[in-house]
Amino acid sequence: MPARARWKPVLVGSEPVAADGAKAVGGEKDEDSAGHPVAAAPEAGRAATGCSASDGPVFVVWHKCSDLRLQDHEPTVRAHRRAGHAQGGCVLHLHLVEQEYLLGRTRLAGLPRCGERRACFWRGCIDDLAGQLRQRGQDLLVCHDGPDGAAAFFARLCGLLQVHAVFAHRELCDEEIQVEGQVRDALAKLGVALETCWGGLTVHHIEDLCFDAADRRQMPPYKGEFFKAVRRCKVRQPMPVPSAIAPPPALLPILSLGHRGSEGGALELLRSLGAPTCWTPPQDGVGRAQDVAWDGGETAALQRLHHYVWEMDGLRGYVGATESFMHGDQNAVNAGTHLSPWLAFGCISARAVVCEARAYERARGKCDGAQRVYKELVFRDYFRFSLLTWGSRIFHLKGPFGTVGLEWRSDRELFRRWQRGETGFPFVDAGMRELAATGWISHLHRQCCAAFLVRDLRLDWRMGAEHFESLLLDHTPDANYGNWSYRILQRPCLVAGGCPVTEHLTTLEVIAWPVVHDAFLEHTLAWLPELRGLPRDLAREPWRLEAKAGRRVSVAQYKDSPLWFCSANRVNWKYEYSWLCGHAWTVDSSGGGCGGGRDFRLGVHYPRPMVPPLNLEVDMDRLPVRHGWGDTPKGDRPHVWGRPGLAVGHSFYPPAREGRNVDAGEMKEAEGRDSGATTQGAVAKAAKPSGRRWSAGEGAKKRGPPWQGA
Repeated sequence: MPARARWKPVLVGSEPVAADGAKAVGGEKDEDSAGHPVAAAPEAGRAATGCSASDGPVFVVWHKCSDLRLQDHEPTVRAHRRAGHAQGGCVLHLHLVEQEYLLGRTRLAGLPRCGERRACFWRGCIDDLAGQLRQRGQDLLVCHDGPDGAAAFFARLCGLLQVHAVFAHRELCDEEIQVEGQVRDALAKLGVALETCWGGLTVHHIEDLCFDAADRRQMPPYKGEFFKAVRRCKVRQPMPVPSAIAPPPALLPILSLGHRGSEGGALELLRSLGAPTCWTPPQDGVGRAQDVAWDGGETAALQRLHHYVWEMDGLRGYVGATESFMHGDQNAVNAGTHLSPWLAFGCISARAVVCEARAYERARGKCDGAQRVYKELVFRDYFRFSLLTWGSRIFHLKGPFGTVGLEWRSDRELFRRWQRGETGFPFVDAGMRELAATGWISHLHRQCCAAFLVRDLRLDWRMGAEHFESLLLDHTPDANYGNWSYRILQRPCLVAGGCPVTEHLTTLEVIAWPVVHDAFLEHTLAWLPELRGLPRDLAREPWRLEAKAGRRVSVAQYKDSPLWFCSANRVNWKYEYSWLCGHAWTVDSSGGGCGGGRDFRLGVHYPRPMVPPLNLEVDMDRLPVRHGWGDTPKGDRPHVWGRPGLAVGHSFYPPAREGRNVDAGEMKEAEGRDSGATTQGAVAKAAKPSGRRWSAGEGAKKRGPPWQGA
């Protein structure tokens, strides 16, 4: 047997181990498009591996867990082009499962970094990619890195094959950048180049930006400014799969996925995890099923995109994942593209989605949904480009903006109750239970649950981000930690006096959003079956069973709250939230609740609230949706008035409401001035009543127009 074959064959879940540890020697250097050194593997290096010249040069495509596709995959295009120009050239498609990512634990909370459902989805992505390659006469080698890391794996691979270059997408986050650097150094010692490219990582290619994203002086610090800067930049067309596919190396049949005899390896673990990634509603018919089967892979991603865009006409009703003003069926909780898990694993590129939306507009006419899809994906771009200047600060307690002056707790019992959906606030609990069961919840629900953890429980926000990392199908470090640190962590200029710690609930969204986004409580009751026997009024606010209204307080929207960040069109703020009347009632737990629970006991069948709640004043006549509220006696709901279950009516809106929505780019104040100013004047302004989240009223006042006293 030739020296190059004296090793244990690679099976699913193991890595190639060279028997002799032979190395290639260095060669002449060059540079790739990213400015990194490129080295050609010399003949002396090939001879050292024991490979014969007839085997030909090997070009490796390193598919990471963030780019498991063939379409719009620049490393694949470049590798097959290079192989086509080399005599006897062949291409090895490789997916390396890093054990630290699959089996490791998070730093603070000690949670699994990759939960069962994401591992199952990941496995589906791998299987689909392997199947697509086989259809084209290729194959996918899947290995794990072993205890000595990815760099040592590639060194061993180069001792077995005549590797001339490795092609991969560029990394953005600190751990991934470190691994990439180690691999680059290890390959360089063997005279092999690691050539990285930007490719389809973002909607807008980094070379097409009108600023240097790596320069802190040029990179826009806030998403509003970023969108204004990039919206006129071009969007490149997705790259097709190469028409000329080079063959795999002759050694690959020994290494291929057809050998599945390994037990206990990383890929065997992936295969054994069969946790479901979709949810079926209960037998009683309460609740809605998630309308997506979360099957991993590029095939499923393209099918979902085509189904949503062309068969469902989904863009006609798309409102955006972060828009809290849209109500009814087409709102940010119940509707959406549901493409995020496939985007996270790179089964489809963001610019491919944008190009499909624009193709839809060319075929069927302009629609707002296509522009909203673009804006949501550009917000994703914002986090990715920001990492070039934020660096590891996105993972620090102070966040990328350096927030200080907050008191953080690390109470494990509070964290455990939040994780399990036992906070006593039904909208939060429904979201946390849906996340645990399916691996997915809407963006608005994530905002609400995250804000409650940070603003009310005052727990280290990174513990919450780690919980999301463990469970979300669509976790990526930039989007997950970016949203927590950008949207949820308070801004430095608004900490002092902006959002004071109060004796009651401060996250208004946990009560306000279900009023319009879950108006018949279908979603909440689907995940909280213990509340199904209660009237809907009480199921939304179960604490009213044993507590009466206390004192009346004024409430005002706060610029640093999720309500603010989830409002894409803030000019119409007062119109959209006119059903919130600017006041709420504290809760007196000394007794005298409304009862009506029959056999239900708060604290036994469902937990009491973790923080003192509030009863919002809601004018049901002004709600912009059909709803099921008002099913308790009027005397038991002093904070709610109007006709129960009112059908949708817009007569209360001023005529201006019927006009066009003002684009975010036309807002009177740039987002950066609202949320990022650090001058003494900005701090003083934030401390005024208009900048405060809550302000206590001087006792009950007569009912006035919406937002009186805010």
